[in-house]
Amino acid sequence: MQTDTAVKKWAVAKNQELHRCGDGLYVRGFLSGRKLFQVRLSVDNKRHWIDVGDYPQKSLAASREISLVLKRVAKARGASLEQIKRAALLSTSASDFEANLNGAKVETVERTGIPTFGEFFKQWYQLQISADRWTHKASINKPIKAYENHLEAKLGNLRIDKITRLDLKNVLQPIYLTNRKLGPDLRAFVAEVFEDAVDAELIDHNPVPPNKRFVKSPIKVQHAPSIHFDRLPELWQWLEQAPYSLQVKVAMRTAVITVHRASVVAFARWDHINLDSGEWVVPEKPAGIQHDGYMKSGRRFAMKLPSGLLDDFRSLHNSNEAKPSEFVFTLRGRPINAETLRRNFKKFDNNSSTHGLRNTFKTWCLHQGEDQFVVDRYTDHSLQGLDQAYRRDDMYQQRAELAERYFSFIKGAA
Repeated sequence: MQTDTAVKKWAVAKNQELHRCGDGLYVRGFLSGRKLFQVRLSVDNKRHWIDVGDYPQKSLAASREISLVLKRVAKARGASLEQIKRAALLSTSASDFEANLNGAKVETVERTGIPTFGEFFKQWYQLQISADRWTHKASINKPIKAYENHLEAKLGNLRIDKITRLDLKNVLQPIYLTNRKLGPDLRAFVAEVFEDAVDAELIDHNPVPPNKRFVKSPIKVQHAPSIHFDRLPELWQWLEQAPYSLQVKVAMRTAVITVHRASVVAFARWDHINLDSGEWVVPEKPAGIQHDGYMKSGRRFAMKLPSGLLDDFRSLHNSNEAKPSEFVFTLRGRPINAETLRRNFKKFDNNSSTHGLRNTFKTWCLHQGEDQFVVDRYTDHSLQGLDQAYRRDDMYQQRAELAERYFSFIKGAA
């Protein structure tokens, strides 16, 4: 990776893939699309990875300049590891790094050692980024954008040990009333920041009020738009002729037949699919995992693909498009974006959506007189009442037969 253009065009093939950029600089790529410049340094007789910054926020040229200065500073043993890390993340050029490093040294000597909330929030955020906690760009940007839009002006410059429960209640409560989703999410981010501050012995307790202490805006019920099941054969024909790659077409057909959510389809893996038996197993969601690719319920979910759709998977597996990725559906070496699937369905009809396909399927089942318990198992809906208490069968065979009937209806009439 010797040029900025090469970094820009690089399609990451595997998570945390590493390439040399010269002058001791590396770029580490993630399947989420993130590209992080790093330097490998020896500080205090130990080897460390130092984050320089993300591309394209920091260019290759600027990152190289900073890496050269980093190596010189480390060799001279003129700063601590934490001072070097902090200055590297804050800097946009070599000269900027020198100034930030001097500032870090002065703070170490003169300051009380208690950071502001803004400083500690950004430190927490960088740790999450380094751990590749989030996969999509929108998720990656959400915490820092929320901080900048809602917290920075009121809390950013306050020492973290001086912020009270009342301060946080006054700042967060208006957000709960105007944005029912963002309020709890932002409170959770802030609570994590203060938990880290407790662990660092900067404060004695976490002052963030529990979620139940906030008044929330009323729920606005919005049903996902959907098309009538009579139009499914038309959708299938349109998809046959659409100018999409085989990858995208099979992904969209999979969403139609399995009625899985877009994120589950987008992150389908070859090692979860048996091309001989036709079984696709979405594994149980591990504790603490944030990224998509699992059922909303978090449960293990196995289904047998209808024979026609299985033929599509086999064709895709044998094509050049599927190689050499662990994911079934890819674009430029990364899992296809779930939002791409959603947008493509909108091109057929504005009321067509991946979630709406679930409603379309259930309506078709109702008209066909299908067993409601089998339908609920097919869509992985949580059971209610006596069903929840006594009906434990996952109806695997019945669901397989239902999938064949549904495929035959769509393809047979197309």
